Amino acid sequence: MTSFDQHCLDHPVEPVQVFEIGQDATPFLTRGSYQQSDLRTIEDTASFLRNNQNKPYKCRLVSICQRTSRRPLQITKSMLDLLVAGHEIGPSFWAVPSCFYQRSDDLEGVFCLPFTESCSASINEISYTIRYPEYKPQDDKWVIRQTGIYHRYDKTSSQNLYVLFNPTPQSKAHSQADDLLRKFCPKVESNPFWLHQVLFDTYFPAWRKYIAVHEQRFLPLAGSTIATFISGPLAVGYDSLRTLTALQTRFLEVPAILTSATDILDELCNVISSRSVVPTNNGGVHYFKNHRRECIANSRNAAHLQQRANIVSKLLADTLLLRDQVLAKEQNANMLQLNKSAVFITTLSLVYLPSSFLATIFGMNFFDMDQANNRIVGTPMIWIFFVSAAALTAVTFLLYYWILRRDGAVLRGLAPKIQSRPIWSIEGVRRRFTGSMNSSTELQTYSA
Repeated sequence: MTSFDQHCLDHPVEPVQVFEIGQDATPFLTRGSYQQSDLRTIEDTASFLRNNQNKPYKCRLVSICQRTSRRPLQITKSMLDLLVAGHEIGPSFWAVPSCFYQRSDDLEGVFCLPFTESCSASINEISYTIRYPEYKPQDDKWVIRQTGIYHRYDKTSSQNLYVLFNPTPQSKAHSQADDLLRKFCPKVESNPFWLHQVLFDTYFPAWRKYIAVHEQRFLPLAGSTIATFISGPLAVGYDSLRTLTALQTRFLEVPAILTSATDILDELCNVISSRSVVPTNNGGVHYFKNHRRECIANSRNAAHLQQRANIVSKLLADTLLLRDQVLAKEQNANMLQLNKSAVFITTLSLVYLPSSFLATIFGMNFFDMDQANNRIVGTPMIWIFFVSAAALTAVTFLLYYWILRRDGAVLRGLAPKIQSRPIWSIEGVRRRFTGSMNSSTELQTYSA
């Protein structure tokens, strides 16, 4: 059974890392108040909150990761509850970790948590998740990963709390954010939306390469399919059709994911413009608008390739179907030729059968040559041959009639028995271990 509430582990391996910049009157670049804490247990979390309760911070980043993108978060439920209570985080936060749950397949493969905003007095809370492609060098393949963010901004104290959910330990966004905080980058202090920019800067340029890699696989298949002649040998087959269907699915999921990202970028632009959270002359709105235009361009490219793949796969399916029809026509022609041969052989049999029958009769001992009188002498016992032949013919026809009345049951009973082996399938194994397929299934919270 799957549950969205099971997004935490009882015994995490990776620590929850907290990066913090203190708040004081010292200029930002010379402040030197950077602090990093690793939280592994509930005791570490309680101690961290107790020691930092009276220490105001300018920026605090809580980074939580998964071991892999299909496993729960590396944090216990009690630790997460304590962090939420210690920072007075609102209920909208819980939708983000609910997207990071254990899964064994591509469940919710294109789902992205929509942009969520809540305001209370001077407190603004923002949360969402994004999906993006990432290359795995060890497996030499591309995968779709998921990252989530929760941002709490206090206009009165100018405090920024970020909770970053990463699909792997030491992810690219995590490392980039840590590097900016360590170097006391000025934009961390001046722009509360710096972490949002890090996310899109780090992950979204890969979309163009991801689409290009799959297009590189698609173009040779498309060219081979268009240049194929039905009457000649085919350079593509059913394996190529399966590959085209997989590519078509890949192209189809890109616009759905990028549409969610486009909506998030629109909302970020609206928040920056309408709320005046940051100065309008810092280029934040233009920055997110540029990423929005990039998402639209990649989405159009993927939609175009998906339509091309659909056309090529239909052309290939029709080509294979016509090719099968050509082969069937050739086989029918061969069968007609064989039928003509069978008719000729049957005709010959009918011509020579009476002669053979007479030769058989006269070759028996029922007849003898009377040399003295120059005549053939027949035995009076010849009636035995005709009676036996008539009886055998009658028995043969009766047996044939009886078999027809039984509708072939006798022949099927005489046929050799083939002992069948059990066929194992994924669905069958799942049914054996999870029970009836009619049982209700409750979905859980998983990550991409």
